[in-house]
Amino acid sequence: MNTDLEKLIALSKADEATARLNAEIAELPKRVAAIETKLARTKAQLEAAKKAIADDAAEKRKQESAISDQQGKISKYRDQQLAVKTNDQYKALTHEVQFAEEAIRKCEDRILELMLDSEEREKALKAAELELKAETVEIEKEKTEARERTAIDEAELKEWQAKREVLRAGVGDSFLAHYDRVVKGRRHALAGARDQICLACNVMLRPQTYNELRSGEKLITCDSCGRILYYDAPADEPVRETSPAAQASAR
Repeated sequence: MNTDLEKLIALSKADEATARLNAEIAELPKRVAAIETKLARTKAQLEAAKKAIADDAAEKRKQESAISDQQGKISKYRDQQLAVKTNDQYKALTHEVQFAEEAIRKCEDRILELMLDSEEREKALKAAELELKAETVEIEKEKTEARERTAIDEAELKEWQAKREVLRAGVGDSFLAHYDRVVKGRRHALAGARDQICLACNVMLRPQTYNELRSGEKLITCDSCGRILYYDAPADEPVRETSPAAQASAR
């Protein structure tokens, strides 16, 4: 195979490895950020559950204070009933007592609702606390794995970048320039060819071009997509060997 082509194939693998590692390194913080976002939602749920419990407790105290106020009114109205001189005055105070008693019943009903709700509030709080604990452990694990994976990827990336520089230095300027142009526009600069077809764009190659490509003696580009071609032999194709007699006749 042409030496430049061998180096370009190796360079293409190095570029693909470099791109893969860069993408993986960039993706790891996103994974952690996604978990942190979920963790923030769970914390918000926990705070909401705590606030709901605190609000219910404040409401319960408010209702209890209202009951105490109404009981004080009832006591005052009953004392006043003992001092009134007319039946109308007595009836009016009796109505006030009834209004206060009705207000107390409403407050007691509200307190009962709050007590029933408190059970669900406590369940929601405990569930949020357990979820927060589990997610905190998970995010710490993810952060540790991300740091370890990033360190491995960065070390591997450094090796590939060094290989890449060596490979680029060994390729002819014209072919390297063509390689860079195609990579910029199409991401992959090389394409395999089999059965007389470019496997990247599926355009058929001329027979003479395909035969030259199979010989591997020179660099050939696809007339359609511009990629540098290499012969992608089927796995079951036997390796062709040139006999000494054939070599002699070729000379």
